[in-house]
Amino acid sequence: MNPVRVATAADADAVAAIYGHYVTHTAISFEEEPPSPSEMAERIAATLKTHPFLVYDAGEGVIGYAYASLHMARAAYRWSCNVSAYVAPGHARRGVGRVLYGELLDIVKAQGFHAAFAGVALPNEASVGLHEAMGFRHLGTYREVGFKHGRWHDVGWWRLGLAEGPPSGEPIPFPALAAVTGTG
Repeated sequence: MNPVRVATAADADAVAAIYGHYVTHTAISFEEEPPSPSEMAERIAATLKTHPFLVYDAGEGVIGYAYASLHMARAAYRWSCNVSAYVAPGHARRGVGRVLYGELLDIVKAQGFHAAFAGVALPNEASVGLHEAMGFRHLGTYREVGFKHGRWHDVGWWRLGLAEGPPSGEPIPFPALAAVTGTG
C-alpha cells in the first residue's frame, strides 16, 4: 500500500506537530510561532485549491508531509511552483522525504508546471542533500536574509526543471487533476 496520500483536515494535528517542532527548535522555518492545528487545517485547505498537499502515513500516523505552492503572485510566474517537505523528528533519513517528493514532483509535472523551486534555510545538510538527490540544482544564496534565535541565517535556492519549451496550456489546478487521475 502506498503510504502517501492527499492531506485532509483530519491530518492538521499531526502536520502542525511536525511543523511546530521546526518552528520552535530550528531556523529551518522563519515563522516564530507554530501554527495551531486549526490554522494548519486552513493552510491545507487553501493549498489544495490549486496545489498538492501530501502526507506520509504507513500505518503509524502521519510522519511527514510535502506540498507545493505559488512561486510568486504575478501572472507570468504561474508555471513555477515552490515545494517543501517536512519529516517528523526521529524519522529523518529513512527515505520519507524522498518518497513524498517523488509523488509531489510527479503531480506538479502532470499539472503542467515548468519548474519547481525550494528555499532552504542554511545550514541544513539533510534538506540540501534531499533536494540535490531529487535533481534540484543550486541557484544562489540570499545572505543574512532571516533573523531567528539570535542570529542571521542564509537561505539557498534550488531549482528543478520539470518541462522544456513553452507551456502547452495553463497549469491544471490540483482538484481538477485529482478528479481525472484519482489522486484525491
